This record gives sequence, C-alpha cells and structure tokens, in this order.
Amino acid sequence: MKIRSFILLFLAMMLAPAVSLSADSLLLDKPAPFFKVSSGADEVLTSDELKGRVVVLFYETKETIEVNRQLKKALNEFYDAQNDTHKKILARVAVVNCRGVFFTGAWKSALRANSQKEGIIIYGDWDGSMASHYNMKAQDSNVLVLDQEGNIRYFESGKLADSAGGTITKLLHALVAEKQGK
Repeated sequence: MKIRSFILLFLAMMLAPAVSLSADSLLLDKPAPFFKVSSGADEVLTSDELKGRVVVLFYETKETIEVNRQLKKALNEFYDAQNDTHKKILARVAVVNCRGVFFTGAWKSALRANSQKEGIIIYGDWDGSMASHYNMKAQDSNVLVLDQEGNIRYFESGKLADSAGGTITKLLHALVAEKQGK
C-alpha cells in the first residue's frame, strides 16, 4: 500500500507542471479583485473608480519598468489616436510595487517625477495587497485589460511578444465599441 501511495504521489508531482494553470489564467473573465493604490502625491485610486471604463493596467517593479517599453509606446500611440469620446472610456493605469521600500519620501518623489516624465500618474502598491490579490508575478512586468464591468479580459506577465500590442489594441477596440453600444 505504501508503494502504491508513493507511486501516485510521484506521478502527481511529475504531472503537476503540465496541468497547472498560471495564476493569471485563473483570473481571466472573472471580476477583478478590489485594489487601492496611491500616487507619489497621495492621490488614491481604487478599482471601484475605474468601473465603467476600459482599463489597461501595467503592474511592475522598479527593475521591470522597461521590460515592455515598446508595448507601452504602442499603446500610448493607440490612445493618442483615439477621439475624445474614446479617451473618456479608456483608462491607462501604471502601478509600481512599493512594498517594503525604505525612504518612502524618496520613492514618492520618484513616482511624482516619473509621472511627469511619462505623462501619466504612476501609483504605488505600498502594502503589496494588489500584488497578492491579483497573483502578480514578482519581478515581472504584468499587463492587464479590464472591461467596463471590471472583469479581467487579458492578463500576461513577463516580456510580451511583439504581437501582444495588436492583440491588446483589438481587444480595446472591441471593448470600447461594446461600451458605446450600451
């Protein structure tokens, strides 16, 4: 009996990687967990404030903010090409994992400076709760798209393929059209 249990345990351990789902795929098409983040200027943003909008969200660390720079550039160009009605529907959110940082004042100052440089408010996840609730991959660039109902429609981590920009912009077009149809 012990040998049989050992064999079953061994097989389960060997097959687990093949059948395991990534954390991001487990969240797809489900309501996004609540989050609350704040900027370097202490501006608070919650997930509830984004309901009714189509959201592109980058969640990164200080070390990974350049990983998907080309994608960010392509999505900024997409956003800039939209008419004012579509821009009101779309939201771009950048969040940096600030959990456990020392010298909070210096980090807030850096967030303010980088927000100005990037032309978008960059928020900090100061307690790491957003990372935890969303199963963000640590030390990776995490990219999400939320629909107007607050459901996660896209979630990938790491260096995204060049084709990701086209995939995301097609999804954004569809979600904006869906929002306008309501």
